Amino acid sequence: MRYLSWIAIIAVGLLSSTSASAQSTISDDPFELTFGKAFWGALLPEYKVGTDANGGNAFQDDGDTLGAMWELKAVQRFLWTRTSFETRAFYGLANANSNANPIDVDVANPLTGANSALSGGNSHLDADVDHYGFDFALRDTWRTRFGGLSAGCSFNYMAFDQDFNVEYGGNRLFREELDSDFVGGKGFVGWDGIFLGRKSNLDFSVGYFDMDADYNFVGGTIAGTGTDSISKNSTTVEALFTTRQQMGGWQVGFTTGVMYISDMPTIEHDVAGIASLNTDDAVTIRAMVEIVL
Repeated sequence: MRYLSWIAIIAVGLLSSTSASAQSTISDDPFELTFGKAFWGALLPEYKVGTDANGGNAFQDDGDTLGAMWELKAVQRFLWTRTSFETRAFYGLANANSNANPIDVDVANPLTGANSALSGGNSHLDADVDHYGFDFALRDTWRTRFGGLSAGCSFNYMAFDQDFNVEYGGNRLFREELDSDFVGGKGFVGWDGIFLGRKSNLDFSVGYFDMDADYNFVGGTIAGTGTDSISKNSTTVEALFTTRQQMGGWQVGFTTGVMYISDMPTIEHDVAGIASLNTDDAVTIRAMVEIVL
């Protein structure tokens, strides 16, 4: 509730400061709906478990995966004022698979540390991540000789759902799940104008989030079930750049963006193989083509 109250207070302040002068140079439409599809990259913390006969990690994922993202964004511009309202919903996914030739491995039970020595099979790890969320933002824009300068704030929710399926010799040993929720807000500044002859805009934002993560262990050949959780504050820094041009009867845009996350939950296994939760930094990137509907 404290986030909603914060947004409401700032919304009143923004609306009360309106004047009859400014909207985005990208579009003068009072309402705009865009749909985008992107290449999405997730550079998340590393995952590793077990050891092999060569002394390396039996199962390992470096956390760097490439996937896809879909986004739907709506902008309501209150013409003859400075203010616009923006909302966005998005969903992204990425998957990584790693295989190794037959080799002996030692894998501990992440709940108890009881060791299992396995031989004669090949190791396989599926590492999946789903990323989704929504934003609600208010923006004020001021026209200047350098283009439109804007500032605003947003309420944000985003989630990362990670699954790690550990298999050996065609049998699932266990699955570890890590579901992370980020709830908070961002403050941002922006510029819009003409760049290389195209309507363009640049946004830079800093966010502050309450992060809650839930861990779930589901056994297979290595039996057991267990849960854990962690809570922490996390900050984000994000930059987005968009250009648009007319292509036939459609207005098409191209957006590139990068977001840094200071504290992303991660599963760590100690020397005995027992799992615990910690945090590390992470980065996401995207290159999106969008169409104004």
